[in-house]
Amino acid sequence: MRVVTSRAQRWSQRRRRIGRFPRRYVVTTAQRPATNLYAELERERLRNAELERRVNELNRSVQELEAFSREISHDLKAPLAGICGYAQLLTHLDIGYPHPDDYDDFVAEINRSTDRMGRLIDDVLAYSTVRGAQLHLTTIDLSALVDDVVADRAIELSWPGATRRPEPQVTWETLPAVRGDHGMLRRLLENLLGNALKYVRPGEAARVHLSARTEAGMVRVEVTDQGVGIPEGQHEAIFGELHRAHPDAYPGTGLGLTICRRIVERLGGAIGADPQFHDGARIWFVLPAATADTAGGQAPLSADAAR
Repeated sequence: MRVVTSRAQRWSQRRRRIGRFPRRYVVTTAQRPATNLYAELERERLRNAELERRVNELNRSVQELEAFSREISHDLKAPLAGICGYAQLLTHLDIGYPHPDDYDDFVAEINRSTDRMGRLIDDVLAYSTVRGAQLHLTTIDLSALVDDVVADRAIELSWPGATRRPEPQVTWETLPAVRGDHGMLRRLLENLLGNALKYVRPGEAARVHLSARTEAGMVRVEVTDQGVGIPEGQHEAIFGELHRAHPDAYPGTGLGLTICRRIVERLGGAIGADPQFHDGARIWFVLPAATADTAGGQAPLSADAAR
């Protein structure tokens, strides 16, 4: 047994015994006056009303911009169609043989420029309206839609005046059905397949393959080509506005992949480029899979039925 002799030691031991008991605190809350609470609620109500007013103004501005884009695109395409028509007449005009120097080159340049201007107008219109366009969601048969897009692309390549290239090879697996808007998905596939067929080395035939798999209720589609590929470090930049990975070698507006990203995000998915693929380019996108619950009793919408 320990004997405590010093007064100081006895006092220290007593303090240690007291410290073993839990301390109890009494917390009092100051009552906030009711007038302050009402004032704070009123300020919050005013802030919410101002936020709602700004959101409504922003929505109205977006709608006005979309309406203006539609109107201006029509106004721009009307005179452009006239220029293109007269250029076609010059192509077939009988002015004697041989043609004057550079005559054929000038007419061909007019045709190329009007075609590029038409694509630019279409891309600007799609870029400005895709976010606010009304969605018509249904079950989409991707295989049928790809078949339709590829058939239309083959017809375009066979048009008179089209640039002669080796016949492209486009293959695809059986693609799962997805939930989406037919018009937007068609534009998405047209842009992706158009890029895959365009960015090839001179004299080579384009080779494109589409594959897909379903994971956790989402369908991942990959569009793989064996073309010139994407420059290192630009796999994310190519989805930016007006970005062109090969500005000097290939024509384009720099809005195609930007429109693709807007479409996919609007449909609840994601899109990107695979930086690990180096034998060309591989663009992937993910969309909600069509299920018995999401189909809503509607039959799959084929490409022909949606026209």
